[in-house]
Amino acid sequence: MTEPATDTPTIYTRLNAIEKEIHELRELIRAAAPKDALAKPTEYPHIERVPDILSGEPIIKGTRTPVRAIVEHWRFGQAPEEIIRHLPYLRLAQVFDALAYYDDHREEIDHYIEINQVLVE
Repeated sequence: MTEPATDTPTIYTRLNAIEKEIHELRELIRAAAPKDALAKPTEYPHIERVPDILSGEPIIKGTRTPVRAIVEHWRFGQAPEEIIRHLPYLRLAQVFDALAYYDDHREEIDHYIEINQVLVE
């Protein structure tokens, strides 16, 4: 068994290779999926609904991150640039698109936030 790399450049190189492979695998899945099982695009380029992911709740395209998660970070006072530090797999354009989606669909996203609250005693 080989020792895992601990130097930062090697880690970033491996991480980039893994991200590329994940992207390629997602493309293979999309190409192989039946047409009716594909995600339903929205008028927002980075937002989609996938029936098998969170029961079709709006998510960031290519992830399982719901729009509500971005909105909750934003409500806690985090700027979009700060949100991507907490969710480093997202790009700034995706965060802004999620916030734009929220601005146009507040009632829907507020409902998802409400039904997904974790009660603390």
